[in-house]
Amino acid sequence: MKKHHFLLLTALIASLIVGCSGATVKEGINKAGDAAGQAAGEFVEGAAHGVEKSFELNPIVDPALQAKGIALGSYDVSSDSTGSDNVLTLYIIFNDAFQGAMTAKVFDHKQLEMGRSTTNVAAAKGEAKYIDFHFDPHANIDSDTKVTLE
Repeated sequence: MKKHHFLLLTALIASLIVGCSGATVKEGINKAGDAAGQAAGEFVEGAAHGVEKSFELNPIVDPALQAKGIALGSYDVSSDSTGSDNVLTLYIIFNDAFQGAMTAKVFDHKQLEMGRSTTNVAAAKGEAKYIDFHFDPHANIDSDTKVTLE
């Protein structure tokens, strides 16, 4: 695969050098390098976006919490000192005042529960904040994990 890319890049450079009527070889190489750099940058940006899209968890808020004015914004998955992706940070929007426990649950690709984390929350109406849910290190959150908030 790398050899194919090298040959493609070499052909691009050669065609640009030949196509530079009256231009120096150095200018042709600079143009080829610029074009190759732009293409590589667009590829990396597209690949990063694709990886990000494939890792969308789409956390689900329990209808009982929705009835209490709870909604979700963004989220983040990170690791604690264990190196496992076992920390879920949810941006929670409180459309009504709330005080009580919230439990986040994670399920594997077979829809089997693999972890839960509960935290006490107090928020005023109209408030929004990030709340961390720490799971056991065995509950590695990845792209095929289902997340619920109850």
